[in-house]
Amino acid sequence: MRIAVVGSRGFGTVHLAAMSRLKDEGLDIEYYTYSSSEQEARSLAERFGAAGYFTSYDEVLSSRVDAVDLVVSHDAHAPMAIRAFSAGKHVLLEKPMARTLEEAQAIVEAAERSGLRLMIAENYHFDETFNELYRRLPSVGRPHTVIVRDTHYNQPRGWRRVKELMGGGAVIDGGIHMIHVMLNAMGEYSSVCSTVYRSGAVDMEGEDVGVTIFNFRSGAKGIYIYGWAFRGPPATPIIEVYGDRGSIYEDPSSRLFMESRGFRYFARHGDLVVNGQRVEVPRKDMMAEEIRAFVEYVNGKRKDNPMPPELEIRDLRAVLDIYAASSRC
Repeated sequence: MRIAVVGSRGFGTVHLAAMSRLKDEGLDIEYYTYSSSEQEARSLAERFGAAGYFTSYDEVLSSRVDAVDLVVSHDAHAPMAIRAFSAGKHVLLEKPMARTLEEAQAIVEAAERSGLRLMIAENYHFDETFNELYRRLPSVGRPHTVIVRDTHYNQPRGWRRVKELMGGGAVIDGGIHMIHVMLNAMGEYSSVCSTVYRSGAVDMEGEDVGVTIFNFRSGAKGIYIYGWAFRGPPATPIIEVYGDRGSIYEDPSSRLFMESRGFRYFARHGDLVVNGQRVEVPRKDMMAEEIRAFVEYVNGKRKDNPMPPELEIRDLRAVLDIYAASSRC
């Protein structure tokens, strides 16, 4: 399978590193870099062992590649994905799939018209920490409280500073990951109470902190804290679930990093502690598993969509609910 990574800098380098690992392991994949700077495109291709490079999106769409991996600014997701389907390319699309529900629906409709594959690149969906947590949730009995928390310092560059291009701020960008995990674990919610704000610690137009209470239909509560404004925070579990018979949480000291062609990247969250007992999680690379799943979905080895747009639209709707609720505070 031939795939072009469009947006090869930034997080695109993580995609390239995972692809290089998969190729070294024997996966039948031929990948290409893309940058408007030929020097940058060539350098990335050489670094990650790509088969070649492109310097314009028109080149990509007129080429023999089977699919595009879109790792671009949020405002570009809908137009670039729709053009790809029109050109006969399958699409792996980074989260969030769009800035609005209308943009997301336009992408889905373009995919359906084309008969081609659309998968969302939500790497936390392939993180064994969370998949093991879902399997072990019955161990805690009836969940009454879930806490998801990711507080760190990040000074974004380029388009991530611009609210219009992002569709918001930190919550729609990195924060949507933990919304995905929380909703997978707890199901549907009935309402949210939230505040999102600019702390002044980060140079960006959108919010750099989001705090939300989810009221789930089951009666459970979810506490969501995400932000880029926190310098030197303590190591805390990214998720904790408390039930009437016990608890389950992530151990942040056991998070997994991997390396490919000299590039080190975050590959998996930590092991779990279930009712006081440590549970080791398989040492799998969530990025590599995501890309492997897409390749197998396109070539027919997987019949069901490994990360369908319907789940991502669910997550995007929650982000928009958070923003709407905050405007009422």
